[in-house]
Amino acid sequence: MKKGLSRYVLTDEIYTLLKEQILNHEMPSGEKINIDQLARDLEVSNIPIREALSRLMAEELVYTVPFKGMYVAQISLQELDEMFEIRKELESLAIRKAVSQIPEEKLAHLEQEMKTWATSHPADDEEKIKLIADMNQSLHGLILDYCNNQSLANLIHVYIDRIQRYSALFHKGMEQQLLQEEWDEHMLVVQGLVARDAALAEVSLLKHLNNSHLRTRGFIL
Repeated sequence: MKKGLSRYVLTDEIYTLLKEQILNHEMPSGEKINIDQLARDLEVSNIPIREALSRLMAEELVYTVPFKGMYVAQISLQELDEMFEIRKELESLAIRKAVSQIPEEKLAHLEQEMKTWATSHPADDEEKIKLIADMNQSLHGLILDYCNNQSLANLIHVYIDRIQRYSALFHKGMEQQLLQEEWDEHMLVVQGLVARDAALAEVSLLKHLNNSHLRTRGFIL
């Protein structure tokens, strides 16, 4: 945990910091959370720490055990399966709503980004993880931006974040072949969006999410 954060830091900033550390496994699954130590490290009182943890508990990233304290949520195959099942249903709805709404210039920019990424050759895990994150943000972020339902978009973001905990483990050590598969699947979705073909876009999205589910699940098994 980094020190030197302003003692007047907002709960939002602490929430963002702790969430990032949980998603990236800097705070490992099952680890007990020492609120007093966090407060000392961040140079704040316990109050904003507890408020931030309450928000993370609502997102099921931490949990509490009576008379023992708070812990980072465990990782499980059952949770992974459940989250992908829900995400596939929700994002299918989102892409059907978005396919006719995304401006042409946004789609042209996305196509150009995909072409640029096609020729990239990340040298290490950090670059591979960044490339996948950029592809995901550009494609899935665009779908959610134009699904015309903020409540739906917010809900999908919650599941994307929770799935990221699992993906972060899988993406470390990813071979170039699997990176190519990710690109191919994203490109099929992009082609469906560009063609304004809702059926093709949805089928391609579901294929991508199914494959992503299987890849991540296979790594954890």
